[in-house]
Amino acid sequence: MNFVKQHRQRLELLLMLLLGLICGSCLSKLLQLARVEFYELYASQQFTADTVSNSDNSLMQPNNNSNTEQRILCIITLKPKGNRQQDIARTWGRRCHKLLFIRPHARKPKLSIVGLAKSRTDSSSWARTRANLQHVHNRYHKKYDWFLMVTDETYVIMENLQHLLIDYAPEMPIYFDSFSWLHTQQGSLSAAGGNVFSREALRRFVDWAHDNSSICSNHNYGIRHVEIARCFRNVGVVAGKSHDEHGLPLFVNHLSNITEGYCSKSAISFQCVDASCFYQMEYVIYRLRAFGLS
Repeated sequence: MNFVKQHRQRLELLLMLLLGLICGSCLSKLLQLARVEFYELYASQQFTADTVSNSDNSLMQPNNNSNTEQRILCIITLKPKGNRQQDIARTWGRRCHKLLFIRPHARKPKLSIVGLAKSRTDSSSWARTRANLQHVHNRYHKKYDWFLMVTDETYVIMENLQHLLIDYAPEMPIYFDSFSWLHTQQGSLSAAGGNVFSREALRRFVDWAHDNSSICSNHNYGIRHVEIARCFRNVGVVAGKSHDEHGLPLFVNHLSNITEGYCSKSAISFQCVDASCFYQMEYVIYRLRAFGLS
């Protein structure tokens, strides 16, 4: 009888240990996934006219006393049939404070710890951009200092972005236009890039411009970087310098520009057309070491 009782106690102990290991593993996985979020949004929204307050450009002085790392939320718009989220999360996305992926083409919105961002409009449409910015403002405005919004064909060197932002405070109404048109090898044009904007710029866009059709277009069409620049300008958000001291672009460089000598030494982002590019950039920048060089 004692033997049966001892055997039962051992089995209970083993079951408890096994259950603890399973729970610990699941908790660890959830914590890893918490910093990478997917969500869904409605593409169509109703907009009403509103008044805009006067802008205050006195905040645009450099913040030379800022030595702390800026909290950056990285927002990546995925192609309808794209599957770049894993490639980004495994490479440059690891250095974001949080990753937020947006995928188009869904009918109803849902929101969970790990969901999927979808909409009826494509990821580059102006209507979708408006909906995305409103969602980001409502959920993350007070949690982050800066907001990086790029396409899934962009590789970002986060350390260089932090270096650019160190002289600016998130209370400044400022943005950096990293959108550009790039020539492909076939000679056609392809778009890559996005924007970097401060917490104050996002607040002004949503509070002052989003529902005011007289200063910010509420049409479902429009070129994203053109429309967002117009809206920012109309609420007193100024465009920051997106080139280095030699006039070379900091954002969305083509890899071929490296050999041509048109690439800044402080470049922040590059266009990556295929998935292998993300891992090649990761290796060259962060793993490759030349003996004798610091």
